[in-house]
Amino acid sequence: MAGEGYTWHENQLVPITRHGSREDVYWTYSYSPIDDPDAPNGIGGVLVVCTETTEQVLSQQRAKIAEAKWRALFDLAPVFMCTLRGEQHEFEYANPEYLKLVNKREVLGKSVREALPEVVDQGFVSLLDEVFISRKPYQGHAIPVDLASEHSSTERRFVDFIYQPLTNEDNMVTGIFVVGYDVTESVRSGTRLQEQDRRKDEFLAMLAHELRNPLAPIANVAELLMRKNSAPIETQKAGEVLKRQCGQLTHLVNDLLDVSRITRGIIELKNAPVSIDQAVVIALESAQPQIAEKGHNLVYAAADEELFVWGDLQRLVQCLSNILVNAVKYTPPQGMIKVTVAREGGEVTIEIADSGIGIDPEMLPTIFDLFTQVNSTIDRAQGGLGIGLSIVHRLVQMHSGAITAASEGSGRGTQFTIRLPLIASPQAVVQEPLADKAESCRILIVDDNIDAADSLALLLGYLGHETLAVYSALDGLRRLATFVPDVALLDIGLPDLDGYELARRFRAISSSTSLIALTGYGTAEDRRQSAEAGFDHHLTKPVAMVELEQVITALRK
Repeated sequence: MAGEGYTWHENQLVPITRHGSREDVYWTYSYSPIDDPDAPNGIGGVLVVCTETTEQVLSQQRAKIAEAKWRALFDLAPVFMCTLRGEQHEFEYANPEYLKLVNKREVLGKSVREALPEVVDQGFVSLLDEVFISRKPYQGHAIPVDLASEHSSTERRFVDFIYQPLTNEDNMVTGIFVVGYDVTESVRSGTRLQEQDRRKDEFLAMLAHELRNPLAPIANVAELLMRKNSAPIETQKAGEVLKRQCGQLTHLVNDLLDVSRITRGIIELKNAPVSIDQAVVIALESAQPQIAEKGHNLVYAAADEELFVWGDLQRLVQCLSNILVNAVKYTPPQGMIKVTVAREGGEVTIEIADSGIGIDPEMLPTIFDLFTQVNSTIDRAQGGLGIGLSIVHRLVQMHSGAITAASEGSGRGTQFTIRLPLIASPQAVVQEPLADKAESCRILIVDDNIDAADSLALLLGYLGHETLAVYSALDGLRRLATFVPDVALLDIGLPDLDGYELARRFRAISSSTSLIALTGYGTAEDRRQSAEAGFDHHLTKPVAMVELEQVITALRK
């Protein structure tokens, strides 16, 4: 046989450092013999096949890091959480709060029936079976559960919980996510403990902040892919998907932060005369991609005159966009969505009506309550946390207005009506002109999130700027000896020096550099501290490239 006595190898992962580069690239390669009867040993040569797999390897590495972060977040959560796999509801993961609930039993790898036999006859397993088969989530409030204690005696606990089906890429149910609170003490005392509320608020704030970090590199890479005119169609589509998902995650983060601000009573409005027609048009433009995707028939019946209210344009657009997005979600393809604006006495009415799935009339009084779950109205498969309408309700109240919901029942559509007090038409509504595209300048990026720093440097470089990305505060200061930037984009949560101290040291070395805080921290207190430290501007991740270019242009004038 040709090649007898020779062994041919295939290697699936080989890191190689490119000359002059700090980064490794990864390859798969294989050696195959080329038969030649006239050659010694019947081997005339070797065929070597090499394929670069750097992106796949780095994606796997990022996925492992992301999973580790989420596991750490689950472990810190002040709620109990676990994931169940398959039809037998086998425990895949359980956080410390869940293990505390079940008296620290070893449950991982066991089915619910095996790990918690006492709950089988209490209806919990049958509920899990129903959720797995029906694909619909289930929520229970203050449900009693009798659990065996360490001494085999039975202890009654009360829990609020949600069973949420998990699906794979083929939309098949593969397991169930369980999350909830142990409310035993609240039920027994008749009150909810203040400490529990405080921990919940802290958890929401931490969740919102942690979500910002992965959003930034996703947004930057998506923007870069979208601007590559020569990119293949598959890459273009991937960029569109990334950007759309980034927008949805950003909306989720903003809703979480707004809930926290509303709970603490610290939401502020930037009031000025607002054209209702302008607010509606902006909201319609933001919802247009989703409307087009589902082929809805959109009708806008504007008022016969331009109507003005005293309010915050951004917040009013947020209210209208939230209702429009819900209308799109819960209206079948080719359905009708109609927006009507009219004057009624001293008020303007904005009605958003759809031909969607509707709401059970008996549930309408609670539709604006926080975390309300209203049967088919809140379809978890469509996404959302049940907080958007509560935010809209509060923001409309802050504008001295009112919002109502109406529906004739299942399958008969929904109408939301916002009423706001009118003001006299202002002489002129001043709008700031859009900034011109930023002129080319030298930009230093300091961020310990390597993906965020590198992707932003790539994008700004593509736009014509000279960029340098470093990953620590001290490295940023050292580079000033050879790279004096026109603009420095500094993260706040750096591991060696925080961004505030870094800004102060920058100011002492280079007074001509414009400093922009680019961070996941965006409260009023964070902005105050950045201004005191010498920052010229404060932006929160992920920042829209148009906004960043406008800020850079304004600072360099």
